[in-house]
Order: sequence, then C-alpha cells, then structure tokens
Amino acid sequence: MRIQILVSILYFFTLGEGQAQDSIRISNQNYFDSFFDQEGQNLLLLGENHASSVASTIYPDLIKSFNKKAGLTTLIIEFGPAEAYFYNKYLATGDESLLGYTIYGGFYSDWKEAWKEIYEYNQTLDHPLEVVGVDFDRTRTFGYTLYSILQPYQKEGLTSSIDSLLNVIRSDKFFKTYTIDHPSEEGRSFVRHTKKLLEKEMLKITATVSERDLKVISLLMNNKATGFGGTREEDITENIVNYIDSSDQRNFLMLVGRDHAYIQPIYDDRTRLAKLLKREHDFTTLSGLILHENSEQWGKGFKETITLFEVKDKKPWKNYHKLIYDKMDSDFSLIELNRELKNLAIYTDYILVARNQEAIKI
Repeated sequence: MRIQILVSILYFFTLGEGQAQDSIRISNQNYFDSFFDQEGQNLLLLGENHASSVASTIYPDLIKSFNKKAGLTTLIIEFGPAEAYFYNKYLATGDESLLGYTIYGGFYSDWKEAWKEIYEYNQTLDHPLEVVGVDFDRTRTFGYTLYSILQPYQKEGLTSSIDSLLNVIRSDKFFKTYTIDHPSEEGRSFVRHTKKLLEKEMLKITATVSERDLKVISLLMNNKATGFGGTREEDITENIVNYIDSSDQRNFLMLVGRDHAYIQPIYDDRTRLAKLLKREHDFTTLSGLILHENSEQWGKGFKETITLFEVKDKKPWKNYHKLIYDKMDSDFSLIELNRELKNLAIYTDYILVARNQEAIKI
C-alpha cells in the first residue's frame, strides 16, 4: 500500500513537471537554437496569421527559451516605436492600463494574457527585455506617446509650441479625429508636422528630458515607415538595419505578419521584407512561416471562424503534403525545408505547422 501511494505521488509530480516543461512543445526547436548559436548578429523572423491564436500561444514560450539559451532580450515588432513604448512601459511597471494603448494587448484577449506572461518572466531577469517598433506609427498612439513623455516636463518649462501640441493631444477632438488603426492622410499630416515641430524645438527638448525619453523621441522622429503600400517593406527594412547596426546585442526575434516573411512570394512578384533583409551581410536572417492545419482563424470582419488546411489545400505546400505530414509529430511542428522538401526553400527557410489551434479571442 505504501509503495502504491509513493508511486502515485511520484507520478503526480512527474506529470506536473512534464506538463510545465512541455505545455507548449515545438518539435525540432533545436533548429532555432543552432541558428542563434551562430557567431555574429542573428535575426529570426516568424511569419504569423494575425487572426489566429497560434502566435500569442507560442510567443511567450519562444521568448523564454531564446532568452535562457541564447541571451535574447530584443523583441522587434510589426508596429511603430510609439506602440513599442507602451509595451516597454508595461514590462517595466505591470500597469495593465498601458496595454490599452496597444493594438494586440488592447484588442485581443489572447495577446493580453501573452503579454502578462512575458511581464512576469521579465521580472525575473537581470537584463530586461526590450521591445523595438520598426513599422509605421498609428496616429493616436504616436500622439499619446509624446504626451506621456513630455507632459511630466511641462513644470520644468517646455516651449509654448510644445505646450500647445500637448493641449491638442489631450483634447477630445484629437481622440475622435485619429485612431489606432491605419493612419489616414490627415493622420500622416499630423505626424509630419509634429516631427518638424520636434526638430525645431530639439535643443530645448534635449536639455530637458532624460536620455531614455530622448531615445524614444528620436525613434519616433527617425521612423522611416509611414503607412501601408508604397515603400513600406523598404522602410521597415531600413528601420531594422539601423537598429541592429546600432545595437550591441547578438540575437533578435521578430514576429511579423506572414506576408512579410516570404523570401519569394507565391501570388505576386512584390519583394518582401524577408528577401530585403537577407541581402544584408552585417547580420544573418532566418525567415519562416506558420502554416495552419485544422486550425481556426477569424474571417473578414471577425464575424465567423474559418478552419484552415493550408498544408493539404494550398499551393505550393499541397504538392508536398504527404511528406510534410510525415514530419508533423506535435501540435507545433518545425520542419526544415531540405532534402525532399528543398524545392520549397525558395519561399521560406522553414515552416512551423500549427495543428488544432483556435481563432484568437477578441
């Protein structure tokens, strides 16, 4: 009887430990580890589907793993430096109201939980995580970032022009005019004129604000990306290259919309972010895609969910689906595109097949 009880207790703790370690298991994760073990600077791109819960599910676990094994602390995001500012403030303070200024943390329940998990992990680190925004800024978020930074310095005497700017940003009219969605032409105009004002008042700002706040203002002013279309891929590339060149870190992780992560696109011939980054020789880029198999995402307008079978049904993966199925041994299977799958390597370096996942919660 005592032996049975002892066996039961050992089984309970062994099961608990196994569940804790393997709650999110990505098969063949050593592929990522070997990439980050390379000399020099390394950028890992993971292309995700915004309407699926897959990215928010695995993101915290990837960060923990890469931080422990490779010392990764820099998280590059497909948003502007203004959005990154609020994520960084949240990671430093744990104030959940700050997530309301972000799109993912303020709109998707799954992402709010993911950032909470990242915050809790960040509290254990001697060298905290840093979020870096390299895409265009949403106008409202851009304004509220400037207000959050500059308003505390008003008592120290900023210029009347800066005071007027802060009065505009805190007005109801500003909130109603601009959104955290895609910037309108009116929103772009506000950002352009604000950057010119900041440049004109930079001597006073530099003499007043802290070095940390000045760094954020500089990122806002020097952001090359302005919105969708046009030279967006090139602008994001330039932002990333500038940041990595100025960083003393070795390894970087960027979660990005899947469309940006193609080395060679499937449905058109527009050059994507991944290909542009791979042309850079000062650091190494590894780019991959999340494919969904029996996994859900939201349809247009978040009105219904759609179940995707991308490996089985979509080109070019469907021509190799039996070979890919043979390599899928987990709900998250990382598959290298070599040997019999090498013809797929023109599109991406690897695929991460996600099975049986739900649509993201809103």
